[in-house]
Amino acid sequence: MNHEIRVVAILRAKPGRAAELEPHLKACVVPSRAEPGCREYVLHVDQADPERFVFVERWIDQAAIEHHRKTEHYRIMGAAIGDLLSERQVLLLDEVPGQ
Repeated sequence: MNHEIRVVAILRAKPGRAAELEPHLKACVVPSRAEPGCREYVLHVDQADPERFVFVERWIDQAAIEHHRKTEHYRIMGAAIGDLLSERQVLLLDEVPGQ
């Protein structure tokens, strides 16, 4: 089934590493937004916890997400941030119908 999917990716930097993590995350934003299946790709930082970054994304379908995960910019980011993270959680969300 093809339908829009929202992604919420929560990434926590290791203590004292947020400033080092942030540019790697930001480097993935513009090229991700240029992908044909991307409708939204926004990086946030938690006001209460500056070591927690949150991507809020909208993709046209699961195939677009799978393509995104294979892109060079995504793989470069993943390789660069592995040692900087203490925690990673990715939620794939479907909108509840009938709202």
